[in-house]
Amino acid sequence: MSITNRMAIFYIIILVFSIALCTLLYQQIYYRITSDKISEVSMQNLYSIRTSVEQTIDNLNNYSKMTLANDDLQYTLRSGNIYTDLVTQKRVHEYLVHLIEAVPQIESVYFFDSHSNEYMVGNLGINQFNLSDIKDAGWYNEVLEHQGSYILKLNGGGAFTRDTNSNFVSMIRVVRDLNSIKPIGILILNIRESAFKLSYNNILDKYKTDVTLLDENDESIVKSGEASVRDMEHYLSLSGMKEYDSRIEKRNGAQYLYSHLHDSNNNWKLVSVMPIEELLSESRSVSWVGLLIILVNGILLFIGSIFISRILTNPIKKLLRSMRSIERGEFKQVDIKAGHNEIGRLRDGYNMMIHEIQKLIGRVIEEHNFKRKAELNLLQAQIRPHFLYNTLDSINSLAISGRTEAVSEIVEALGQYYRISLSKGKEVITIGEEIEGVRNYLKIQKIRYGDMFDVSFDIDERVLDRKILKLILQPLVENALYHGIRAQGEPGTIQISAKYAPDFILLTVEDDGAGMSEESLRKLLDDELNANAASFGVKGTLERLRIFYGVDQICTFESRVGSGTKVTIKIPNAERNEDAI
Repeated sequence: MSITNRMAIFYIIILVFSIALCTLLYQQIYYRITSDKISEVSMQNLYSIRTSVEQTIDNLNNYSKMTLANDDLQYTLRSGNIYTDLVTQKRVHEYLVHLIEAVPQIESVYFFDSHSNEYMVGNLGINQFNLSDIKDAGWYNEVLEHQGSYILKLNGGGAFTRDTNSNFVSMIRVVRDLNSIKPIGILILNIRESAFKLSYNNILDKYKTDVTLLDENDESIVKSGEASVRDMEHYLSLSGMKEYDSRIEKRNGAQYLYSHLHDSNNNWKLVSVMPIEELLSESRSVSWVGLLIILVNGILLFIGSIFISRILTNPIKKLLRSMRSIERGEFKQVDIKAGHNEIGRLRDGYNMMIHEIQKLIGRVIEEHNFKRKAELNLLQAQIRPHFLYNTLDSINSLAISGRTEAVSEIVEALGQYYRISLSKGKEVITIGEEIEGVRNYLKIQKIRYGDMFDVSFDIDERVLDRKILKLILQPLVENALYHGIRAQGEPGTIQISAKYAPDFILLTVEDDGAGMSEESLRKLLDDELNANAASFGVKGTLERLRIFYGVDQICTFESRVGSGTKVTIKIPNAERNEDAI
């Protein structure tokens, strides 16, 4: 039997088997890929919803800050009795009425003086405070511990009588005297349920999606559709403490995609339920097209193999012998004598392909280096505003307090800091310039916090002229101040040192503040980089160091609860510049 006939018979057997196998595998792979894409879309929707919810809360938080800074409200609460000065009380009332009219998300506003006297503006028919003394509220001690930052409680945490037809979320915070920073009252903003519904109304009608927003106690804040609470609780129990998860579960004989996303800022959860059948039905035609393509291609390949095998067998063998070098990973052009027929064009096409592969490999290497540099620039662009926002907030606080000289000092220090940090677009500066930038940063924070912290520097003069990636010490010093000393609640010390060694330079930032547990430290080092996370400055610094110096373990952390934190950076003692990225 000829080779051509043998190839035809063998191909028929392989074709039948491969079509059956490919059909089965295609269906399985298609279902899995579709499910993964659906899960990805579901998670993207939840991330969008979380961002919208957080933006809503941030906007209302800004309105609450504006309310706290109102001069009339400060004066009224500072007196100790909100009913002492009726003229001022009237102005406060007018301000709050205008606030509620301008911000429809706010249903009502309550504030309480130091004697638990209550004053409210809003809908008097529902959501009334039902405690005789605000100190009896279950969240009272919690809001005091937050020292001025807000807490969120569903339906006022049981302190309000409420309309059972709708929910509301209470934003509760301590009112501080802007002059003495002492607590002088409590402010409560009751946020309508509709404020959160607007975050994802555009998703609810798509694919019959059911989205539920849960608070820290897994109680529904805003619930849409008819999702089974029991099924949802079962899904959350399977997901455990994961930040996000997706899985397919059966409910009433049908398959549903359950997805959840944890909002670490408010300890809330977003849960979505999407019917799988509804989603797969739209793409089922694509599946049939894919199967048809497999079948048609198989038939065409069979017909073509009969003709091609007769004229290509011998020339192909010659071509294969010339292409053996590819098996050894050598991409070399072949040289066979085949004239200008099809085999010759195949040879020319193959040689052109090898040439393009060589060019592509070079391009991939070039793009990889460009990507590393772009990644570094992106991280640096993200970390610069991180300090500016905090400084502007400090300037705002000083301006409100009337401390004009301090405002002048902090603005001057800020200008000196950014002259160093910008460095005319250079990403590499001397250690001396980096230390000077840290001194300006601490000068700014010293104006704000006074005697809350002391600073000591131990700098080896031999390292001052050494080049270093800029803006790596400031995020660590900021972390030591905010999450170390400030979290401790009492004065502390930050120690900054730079030591010289022949092969490396040791930079150390150490504080005697609150410290971190092993779990918190592990989470800081293991979590993915997130611009919204509290640890973004430290994580961004570690990522920049890793990219720039190409060393994974360049930074070490030592910390214990109550004993402070020590961060050590081991920089290779070799000159680098921006072109080395």
